Parts: sequence; C-alpha cells; structure tokens
Amino acid sequence: MSERAWTFFRASWLALAVAMLSPISPILLVLIPMALMTLAFRLKDAMVVIVAGLVLLVAFGGGSAASDAGWMATRGWCLLLGGSFVIVTMAQRHRSTLSRAIAASVLAGCAVLASEIVRPGSLAELDWWMGTEIRSAADLAVGMFESVLSPAGESGERLSETLRLVVAFQQDTYPALLALASVAALSLGWFLVHRSRADFRELAAVRHFRFSDNLVWVLIAGLALVVFPAGALADRIGQNAALFMGALYLLRGVAILIWMAAASISSAWAALALSAVAVLLYPVVAGTAIVLGLTDTWVDVRRRLASARNDD
Repeated sequence: MSERAWTFFRASWLALAVAMLSPISPILLVLIPMALMTLAFRLKDAMVVIVAGLVLLVAFGGGSAASDAGWMATRGWCLLLGGSFVIVTMAQRHRSTLSRAIAASVLAGCAVLASEIVRPGSLAELDWWMGTEIRSAADLAVGMFESVLSPAGESGERLSETLRLVVAFQQDTYPALLALASVAALSLGWFLVHRSRADFRELAAVRHFRFSDNLVWVLIAGLALVVFPAGALADRIGQNAALFMGALYLLRGVAILIWMAAASISSAWAALALSAVAVLLYPVVAGTAIVLGLTDTWVDVRRRLASARNDD
C-alpha cells in the first residue's frame, strides 16, 4: 500500500473517531472549523473560499437560536473550536497539527467555562440540553434494537440496565468525549484543507503519535480535583480532564507498542497473530499502554529503544 493510501486510511480512522465520540453533529464539528481554517489560510483560492462560505451559510442558515438551545450550543462550540485553532496556528504554526488541535480544544473549553462567570446558569442549561439529547439518542437506539430482536424478560431487563449505565456515563463525561472528538475533527479538517493544495501534507503514522509533555499537568490537576473535594463543579471538571488526558496517554502508549512491533516483526502473519493476542488480552494491553504513555512523558521510550538497537 502506498504512503498516500495509508494517509487516507488514517484519515478514515479520524472520521470514525469523530462519528463515534462526538455527542453533537459530527458533520458540523468537522465542516465549520474546516471552513474557518479555509477562510483564514486559503484566501487566495477563490473557489475554495466560496465553498467554505457556502458551508457556513448552510450551517447557520436554518434553525433558531432563540427557540432551540441545541442549535446555538452546537454551532457555538464549532465556532469556538475553529476560531481557537486558527489563533493557535497563527501563534505557533511550527507545532504539530495534533498539538495545535489539543491546545485549541482546551482553549475552547476554557471559554465555555468562562461563560458561567459572564452568564451564571449557562452550564446548567447546557447540561440539561445535552442530557436530553443523550437520552433521546439512547431511546431511539433501544427502540430500533427492540423492533429487530424484540427482547423480553431477563434480556430486556439487562438491556435497560446497560442503557442506564451508558446514559449516566455519557452525561457525566460528554465534555471529555466532545474534546476528544474535537481533536480528531480539527486534525481531519486541517488535513482536508491542505489535501487540495500542491503541498499535500500526509498524516503521520500512529506509531509516531505524541504530544507536549507539559500536558501531564492537566492530568495531574484533573486527578487532584477528583481526589480533593472542592465542590461538584470542580469534581466534574477533574473527572473529564482525567478522562481526556487518560485517553490521549492510552493512545500514546498504543503508538509505542505499535512502534515496537513494527521494529521487531517482519512477517505479516506474525503481525496478525500479535494483533489477535492483543485483542484477546485487551485489559492487559490497555493497562500496559497507559503506563508506557505516561512513562514516555519523562523517558522518550522510542528514542531510547532506537538508540539501544543501534548500539547493538
């Protein structure tokens, strides 16, 4: 498979991550920030700018912010996210796309928290709307499931219990899920913005995944807010910060494991067998990946392993 084909394969995984993680419209989460990137960095390409303008016109042309809180919340977040990415990129263009996407997501999240100071009660309204959306989506999914399989008795009770657990988890953690989806959406949008240019930029392989080591303080602060009682809001912020960074460190650890496998496995069959074992032993693999990801903050595992292999 060519490098360009691998790049589109990685882009498809980013799109899948946005679709699976985002509690709001994944299409808007990609298109609105992408349109802002286009207007900020590709003003000389008239046709592309026209398309970006049409995207914004369609995105903001329907609905009513006065009567539909979700309309405003969804588009407001997408605007904050895209604007934050543009600002971060203008200030630090040399940083990797992923680092800028994480910084933009954190900046947009801080802006949302600041809105509570300007307009007290806004976060409670957002929570209520998001909870309603999550419950509606869950009810729709269960209705479709029941119409196909018609579960009854004990199986139906288990389904209801699982549904309650999933809904409760999503209601508590949707900020972290949205932040993770936003990072993927910004990375995908930046790739698509550059895809139609002559200076086509390929997406880096998963095994090279890394981010700023300074973000470990976000994880530490999140865990501190969870451990030390400081109110319901602080606890909620801590939980979501810990989940957000935990997911990133898990992916960083997985990247290290893939790098190690790629450096030592030469057979496709061996790679397939190792992948099957990893799936079967996913709790052990996930725990190992998180430990490796955190360790990589202080010890560049891939660089040290590469140096040791070269010395041999």
